[in-house]
Amino acid sequence: MATEQPATSQAETHGSGEAEAVEHLLLTRRLEDFTRGGTLALLPLLGSIVGLVFTFREQLSLPILLGWGALQLALLGLFMVIERQVDPDTAALAELRRNWNRFAVIQWIGSLAWALIFPYLALVAQGLDAVVLAVVAVTVLTGVLLVHRTAPRLALFHIFAMTISIAACIWILAGERGWPAFILLAFFVVALLGSTREQEREIVSGARSEVSRREAAATVGLLLNDYEEHSSDWLWTVGPRGNLRDVTARFAAASGKSVEDLEGVSLIALFAQGEDRDRLARQLMERSAFRDLVLKLRVDGEVRYWKLSARPRADGRMSGVARDVTSDRLIEERVAFMAHYDNLTGLANRYLFNERLRRALSDEERARGVALFYLDLDDFKAVNDTRGHLVGDRLLREVGTRLEREVRGHDLVARLGGDEFAVLLETRAGAGMLIERAHRFLSVIREPFELDDQVYRISGSIGIAKCVEGDCEAEELMRRADLALFAAKKKGRDTLALFDQAMDRAARERREVETDLREAIARGQLNLHYQPVIDLDTGEVSGYEALLRWYHPRRGIVTPAGFLDVAEETGMIVPIGEWVIRQALAETAQWEGDFRIAINLSPTQVRSPHLADVVAQAIHAHGVAPERVEFEITEHVLLQESGVSAGNLEKLRELGTKVALDDFGVGYSSLSYLRRFPFDRIKIDRAFVDGVERDPDNQAIVSSITRLADALGMTTTAEGVETRAQLDLLRKLGCQEAQGYLICEPVPGENFATPAAVAAAMQGEASGILDYRKGREAVLKRRASRAR
Repeated sequence: MATEQPATSQAETHGSGEAEAVEHLLLTRRLEDFTRGGTLALLPLLGSIVGLVFTFREQLSLPILLGWGALQLALLGLFMVIERQVDPDTAALAELRRNWNRFAVIQWIGSLAWALIFPYLALVAQGLDAVVLAVVAVTVLTGVLLVHRTAPRLALFHIFAMTISIAACIWILAGERGWPAFILLAFFVVALLGSTREQEREIVSGARSEVSRREAAATVGLLLNDYEEHSSDWLWTVGPRGNLRDVTARFAAASGKSVEDLEGVSLIALFAQGEDRDRLARQLMERSAFRDLVLKLRVDGEVRYWKLSARPRADGRMSGVARDVTSDRLIEERVAFMAHYDNLTGLANRYLFNERLRRALSDEERARGVALFYLDLDDFKAVNDTRGHLVGDRLLREVGTRLEREVRGHDLVARLGGDEFAVLLETRAGAGMLIERAHRFLSVIREPFELDDQVYRISGSIGIAKCVEGDCEAEELMRRADLALFAAKKKGRDTLALFDQAMDRAARERREVETDLREAIARGQLNLHYQPVIDLDTGEVSGYEALLRWYHPRRGIVTPAGFLDVAEETGMIVPIGEWVIRQALAETAQWEGDFRIAINLSPTQVRSPHLADVVAQAIHAHGVAPERVEFEITEHVLLQESGVSAGNLEKLRELGTKVALDDFGVGYSSLSYLRRFPFDRIKIDRAFVDGVERDPDNQAIVSSITRLADALGMTTTAEGVETRAQLDLLRKLGCQEAQGYLICEPVPGENFATPAAVAAAMQGEASGILDYRKGREAVLKRRASRAR
């Protein structure tokens, strides 16, 4: 029980304080209404006094009437004096009580004065005098609705006093015959009493509600002040015209101004012009609620962003909160920039480029003038690899800057990724002008770049495509520009190409090849042809090279030159190459004779992690001796300097198979390749065999290759032999083996299944020139002396 006492005392204190607040508000309103009602009733009251004195001046003693009138005027004057002495809004409760008691005494005296005068006058009233008396009596009785409507006790006293007075007058004037008047008076009095009671209920209820509302408002105000002190938001209020009212210190501090400078200033004037500011003005004018409206402004010369929310109030104002969201907005703008612009160069990225292109092509009139340039740097990778990515990034930025200088403000330069750029122009220029513009782009890229006192030179390739009437879809235009760029790069470096239909036809054909090739294995359209390799000392077949052929239903027999590039680019070369390995070993395992089988490997195959496993499985499945299997690779494999490729080649050697270097002598041939990997065979490219009988340079090259191979313990095979003169000379220059159309063209495997089949396949001119046994001794002597 001891713990409940403080709470009880607190509740009692709160209840007492609330009751006093209600009483204070009631007395304030009673005094205000009493004063207001008295002012309104002043003229009727004075008129009634003057009317009675003037009407009964002859029937009664004039001094009595004048004394009564003077009393009434004195009471009015005293009422006015007391009313001016106290301000109900600021007076204490005790002072209001004293004032109210004074008014009550004055009112009681006045009511009694009126109640006493009417019976006195009724004694002498006749005719018109009685009518005047009745009108004044009713006027004074109903005056309770004006003067006493918020003072029920005074109203009751006045009503009862006047009721008795008027009833006495009726009795005096009419006696028992005045019963209808008594009844009307009773009804009228009951109505007045009921009205007075309802008015009292309303004023008391209203006072209590107002006190509760004021307490709630004070609590809310306290909470808002506490919220503003501890929150990142600021409170603000504007009047009906949108001018700031009751500016808080935190709002002023956030605005960089003083409270005095902001008070009365238009809220809209704080913010920068724009659609958001117009929306704020519209919301304030319409007095409609809004949320999270972000506006831009300057505070002490610095750009800031505020987020505003507000709702209208019953008093015509609007109140809300504001928050500084500059950091969030800058992050949003950064994200938006990254979504539309390249972070490295500041140029438009692929997304924004596509959007701008589609927007330009959506208008048929604008679309006719759209021209697209695709640009790719030729030498960028070399700079990036040798000088590092930082230099490469700076170089890309410089390229972007130079390209932007060459276009107009409404044109668009974009970086699509890596070292690829695009330029979108809207021009009516013809093909000649577009080519001239492309040359200008190439020219500015070709100019030296000076970075950190180092000079860099690069070049570029450009593909051009222009929208033509009736064919202006964005995807199609980009495809054509890409085809043109591909055609330009095929020409070499620092070149350009303008799209034409021939490029489109070639691209479509390439896609058809890709589509058909994906199903070629499943449909059994791939086959192997074999070309024999002969030993120049014995004239016998020492091996066969497996060559892939595609039996296309419409194109006929397609050689690798017609589809290997597509297979390499699409990755289909790996499953195709694995099929070739299995098929070649499966077919040749059934043939008679001790020969090797040569299989070509592409650079992509050599990088395949499954290559060694596929070879091992095929050798084991078909029982082929590993030393009879030879894989031919080109120098492109060595150029990649891939650890995976070198590892796979080592695994092939570990399996017991042999490795030959194909097409030696062209491209990037280097003696370092021969030192880096111990090849079993070098195949001299047909470019040196063709015309070797007439060209001393080719003879010198072939002779050097054969001597080098002998010194390194490698065998040499000459490719592309087509005449007997070439064959004779190659034998004299030291070649050990040869293959070519002179000996036998590539044919299906069944042609070499038996020795008889081999003889049949090699009949013709070759049969008359393969008698090399005659020169065998001379060859052996020459090699022996070379070895010494």
